[in-house]
Amino acid sequence: MSRLLRENLSGAEADVCTFSCTLSEQEAVFFFDVRDDELVSPFRTDNEDIWKGDAVEVFLSPDGSKERYFEAEVSPYGVRFWGEVTFAGGEKRLKKLPPPFTAAVRRTARGYTAELHVPPSALAGFDGARALFNAFCIDTRLDGAQRLYALSPTRCATFHRPEAFIPIGNIKEELS
Repeated sequence: MSRLLRENLSGAEADVCTFSCTLSEQEAVFFFDVRDDELVSPFRTDNEDIWKGDAVEVFLSPDGSKERYFEAEVSPYGVRFWGEVTFAGGEKRLKKLPPPFTAAVRRTARGYTAELHVPPSALAGFDGARALFNAFCIDTRLDGAQRLYALSPTRCATFHRPEAFIPIGNIKEELS
């Protein structure tokens, strides 16, 4: 079963991106099917700021902390991004790290699909009963405008709102 991501500001249904995930002892797999008639992503090297173009993202808190989580992203051309996000004193800090996951991206007649395979080693301290996450899609237009979509909308102009994260155990059962 898959779910449609919602418009991030309003929470309205949007037929732009579907999302599904599977979790096993071997890996976490996140799958996105994106409708996009203007692929905008000039990035070619892992860990560039690919969120400035088209991208799909998963934010993962392996232990349920809302003060530290990982950000996994992939562009429509397979460029990956991995970072550790921490909040200290109300300030967000991002530490870019070598991407520990693989990504398979395929162009489709409607846009692209992206599959992120995250190994357990990337999620040290994973606790299925406490782990939190959210999934996102950024649709950048040729004029530079961005449309944002989320599994659990943050209702603001950024995805970095851990209070919008949802338990991964609940969604895993629902989407499996």
